[in-house]
Amino acid sequence: MAQDTKKSVTLGTWTQLTNADTAGDVSVALLSDHMVWLQATTNTTPPTTEDGLPLMRYGDGWSEATIAEKFPGVSGALRLWAFCPNANVQLYISHG
Repeated sequence: MAQDTKKSVTLGTWTQLTNADTAGDVSVALLSDHMVWLQATTNTTPPTTEDGLPLMRYGDGWSEATIAEKFPGVSGALRLWAFCPNANVQLYISHG
């Protein structure tokens, strides 16, 4: 299901940003001034480590790239997750 919205990420908890399997282009931006980690999975099970792609400053992100392009090591990546180790934050997410 397509979405174009802000998502709240709770301190120390992996939060799913996508609301369905997403193979098409995704745009994401950090709306808070805290380090956030992004990770991809193949299903609705949250990641089990804090490893991931860092977004480090307000406004950092990417546009019009697929999850698979950003996470080539996750075969069949369809879901995007965010984790912040030190604060509650907001991210913008858009996907078809």
